[in-house]
Amino acid sequence: MNAPSPFSACFVALALWACSQPDEARQCSVSAPLACPEPAPRYADVAPIFERRCSSCHNGEPREPWPLDNYNHVADWQDLVRAAVLHCDMPPPDSDITLSDEESQTILAWIKCGALE
Repeated sequence: MNAPSPFSACFVALALWACSQPDEARQCSVSAPLACPEPAPRYADVAPIFERRCSSCHNGEPREPWPLDNYNHVADWQDLVRAAVLHCDMPPPDSDITLSDEESQTILAWIKCGALE
């Protein structure tokens, strides 16, 4: 699968920014890991999180956001996933879906360690 184009990345970043609500007092206590933990997380560790928290919207259906339903999709979008998780922009604040701090840290550690399959 091809990596997202710069245009696509800019579009998604703009969409994430537009969906955030700065007037809303959101608590975001997630921070990026400084080192890769041992053992390094693998896709099998994050796949259930993406399935539970992301696939209802990011499923590849027409008119839905970019898919996050398999390793290649998630790995291709890892930079945007990282930014969205770090800024608590995804799942969107107005959705009924949330990521726990543990789930966020697992995703961020997986990306920090090189998004291992």
